Amino acid sequence: MSKNRFSWKSFLSSADELVDLLSVSKIDFLTRLGKQVLPEGFWGEVSLEAEGSENDLPVVYLTFDDGPDPRTTPYLLEVLEEANVKATFFLIGSQVARHPELVEQIARHGHELGNHSYNHCFMPMLLSRDLEKEIADTNERISEITGCPPPVLFRPPYGLMDQRAADCLKERSMKAVYWGSAPEDWSQPGSHRVIRRVMWRVSQGTLIVLHEGHLLGHQTAAAAKEIIYRCKNLGYRMAKVEMRA
Repeated sequence: MSKNRFSWKSFLSSADELVDLLSVSKIDFLTRLGKQVLPEGFWGEVSLEAEGSENDLPVVYLTFDDGPDPRTTPYLLEVLEEANVKATFFLIGSQVARHPELVEQIARHGHELGNHSYNHCFMPMLLSRDLEKEIADTNERISEITGCPPPVLFRPPYGLMDQRAADCLKERSMKAVYWGSAPEDWSQPGSHRVIRRVMWRVSQGTLIVLHEGHLLGHQTAAAAKEIIYRCKNLGYRMAKVEMRA
């Protein structure tokens, strides 16, 4: 009798796995579609800087969007420092203005800083002058704080941009960076499910997208730590995205 007893724990676990599978399948579909319809950009399959590198380990790119955030960034920097890993932070200009000390910390730790627009607006809906301002103002803020040249990497909010944005990037010798494994962590499924969704799709050149935010701090830091550990155990090298202007 006990062998046939219904297990809610097992049922809920199976339901979570199904939801995770659907999430991964949706992102796979959107990735294939995006590669066909979006302006040219980096999707993570081949390193922008490491072709011909003596390091033959397969590479995985770890990126974080929507920072800097005082409830997330310091913990991520600790995780990355402990693991001796460099990552790419795509920063929102308004957040940069609020937390310049965190921008300095990210740069000081040797991570790559990218532009994620100033207000995280849906760019195809913006007027051309506003679109340009979103990119230019964020670059200016980051450059002023770090004392370094402006970022050359740009990730469009929501992963979407039009040809006007592509032309704006080209004028500034910048490169669009899209996504590979995006586990929809903004919906707060929990770190163990974020990890599962990411690891189901890790392969050579995977571009992992995680998010910062005041409600995501523990989830993102815990997920990043475990993803780094598992990727290294599988023989991957964790790298930041780089492009030389």
